[in-house]
Amino acid sequence: MESVHGHNVLNLVKEQEAALTKENLMSAIAEAFGTDARYHTCSARDLTADELVSQFIEKGKLVEADCVIQYHGCNCHCH
Repeated sequence: MESVHGHNVLNLVKEQEAALTKENLMSAIAEAFGTDARYHTCSARDLTADELVSQFIEKGKLVEADCVIQYHGCNCHCH
């Protein structure tokens, strides 16, 4: 199985017209990349979608507030 780069998930969130609940975000990720997809970033490999989203929240690339998740930005320059 091919691994999906986390930037693809960030782009998916960024393209949304409205903030998403975590449940809606996980559904959108599964619809876009498949329920069994694995993900990688410049610093981590073999992540589940939930692990990836949690990592992005921890690093401030996504913000979770008031039960919704929104794109905050990405300052990485790995691509």
